[in-house]
Order: sequence, then C-alpha cells, then structure tokens
Amino acid sequence: MKNIGSWKIFILLILAGVIIFAFLYFIFFKKQKRNEILLYGNIEIREVSLSFRVSGKLSELYFEEGDYVKKGQVLARLEEDTFKADLAEAKAREAEASATKINADDIYRRNLALCADETISKEECKNILTNKNKSEADYNLAAAQFQNARIAYNDTKLLAPNDGIILTRITEIGTILGAGTPVYSMSLFKPLWARAYIKEEDLGKVKLGQRAYISSDSMPEREFRAHIGFISPVAEFTPKTVETLSLRTDLVYRLRVIIDDEDEKLNLYLRQGMPVNIRVPLEEEILNGG
Repeated sequence: MKNIGSWKIFILLILAGVIIFAFLYFIFFKKQKRNEILLYGNIEIREVSLSFRVSGKLSELYFEEGDYVKKGQVLARLEEDTFKADLAEAKAREAEASATKINADDIYRRNLALCADETISKEECKNILTNKNKSEADYNLAAAQFQNARIAYNDTKLLAPNDGIILTRITEIGTILGAGTPVYSMSLFKPLWARAYIKEEDLGKVKLGQRAYISSDSMPEREFRAHIGFISPVAEFTPKTVETLSLRTDLVYRLRVIIDDEDEKLNLYLRQGMPVNIRVPLEEEILNGG
C-alpha cells in the first residue's frame, strides 16, 4: 500500500512539473514570440537596359554575360571617326566666332565715345551696336554647338551607371545602332530589398524605418540587417503566388524591406526572386532617415 501511495505522489509531482513547465513556456516563450513579426518575401533587384545616347557603328564590347562591373567602367564603344570630325569642325567654328566677337567688341569700345558726342552718325553707331550683339549671339551659338559635339563624342563610350552584373549581351560588334538601342541588360547591386506583405491586424505594429532582419533558406544562420523603407497605403489581395489558396482572399499591405548590410558578397547570398524570411522585432528603435 505504501508503494502505491508513493507512486501516486510521484505521478502527481510529474504532472505538477509538466503543468508548471507548460505555464512557464506559455508565459515567457510565447510572450517573447509576440514581440516580433515574422514575414515571408522575395528579393527584388533593379535591372537597367544600357544603350548609347547617339547612333553609330559598334566597335568594341568589353564584357560578357555574368561579368561583374564597377560604376564608371567603359562597357562598349562606338566608332569615333565621324564624332572626332564633328568635334574638330565645331571647335573651329567656335574659334572663328570668338575672333569675330572680340573684333566687334573692340570696334564698339573704340567708337563708344564718338557715338556719345555724336562725332559719328546715329545710323553708324546703331550698326556698330548691332554687329556687336550679332557677333556675341553667333559666338554663343558656336560655343553651344561645340559643347554638343563634345558631349556626342563622349557618348561614344557606354559607361556602367553603378556596380552590377551583366545579365544579357544583346548585340554584337559591327552592328549599326540607333540612339537608345539596347546593348546590355544589367542587374544593379544596390538598392537591394525584399518585397513582403503584412496583414491588416499587424499593420499598426510596424513603422517606416523600423529595424528588420532578413535570412534565406540557403543561409538560415546568417541574418542581414535591413529596415522598412516603404509601407503601401493601399490594401490589396494577397498575390496568387503567396502561401495557400485560403490566404489569397485576405487583404494585405505591401512592404519594401531595404537591406542595409554592407557585405561585398551580398549579391552572391541574395539573388533576384529568392524567397527570404523577414524578422521584425517590435521593440527595435526606428532608424533615423527611415
């Protein structure tokens, strides 16, 4: 009988321990989980189509698909001969107009006193002033044409607008290109963000600039620092590609979570369209300028 009583006490102690553990789990763990929001999203990267601002014959292509490029690097060139000729001609016209302007200004200065005391006729003074103004206008026009020719010559080089990776090499050397014809498509390294959706019931818990952390299934142990950079003011139905059919009818708000991490290999870890997990701690401070 004593053994049976001891077993009953032992079982009661175990049950009490389980109840206490469950209570503590609910109080501390569940409470801690409520202090953050877990969202799911996809990485978004900006792509740009690169082209020349002038037309011409393509003479050089320096990069292939998959090559990394730095901001300001020369990606391609057009043949320069006609642009050099236009630049030289425009420079000569500017020099000629400058000489004419200097001469007209000199004549005006020499005759200014003579016109004031009417030593020479008003008609002649009027012609001197007209020639001065015309020579100045001609010089301004020639200077503008020279500047345009210089810009056109510089535009025979296609420069990378930012750090990125070449996605597509669209054309080949020898092609006659019109202005604006795409040569490369390029993916930019920055800005890099995740597109996510949040339920209306959680919308009031997040604010612009709020700290967030992003991780991917391929590197779950690594979290990248980010912040909420955009909260859509318009509700929308959950996209059909998100979650299950039952959730597609829910109204949600779109978020843009901008990645702040400065890791040089960030583009290797997070790629276009990659699904990611987004953790938003509710007690984190709002970042300045968010």
